Amino acid sequence: MQVDPAGTAKECSQCGVGTDKPLWVREHSCPSCGFEADWDASAAYNVLNRGLQELGLGQAEVTPGETATVAETDGGSPRSVSARRVIESRKLGA
Repeated sequence: MQVDPAGTAKECSQCGVGTDKPLWVREHSCPSCGFEADWDASAAYNVLNRGLQELGLGQAEVTPGETATVAETDGGSPRSVSARRVIESRKLGA
């Protein structure tokens, strides 16, 4: 499905707030919700979301995710990390 891409680069793909920025700024950083992503990736998510909404399929998940990894102790042997330390935040395109 084709959608109108107008304004997708200036709209936050996480919260929808519009932010004016010059063409030379290649990263999206939302002043409202703090979401950060590559400018083109954020615009692509907005185009995808518009298409999904037109089809009545809801919105794509753009939640970044990052997982805590095994940490080393002073002796160099790995130890487990509590599941409570798992953080959901990853950069788009990573």
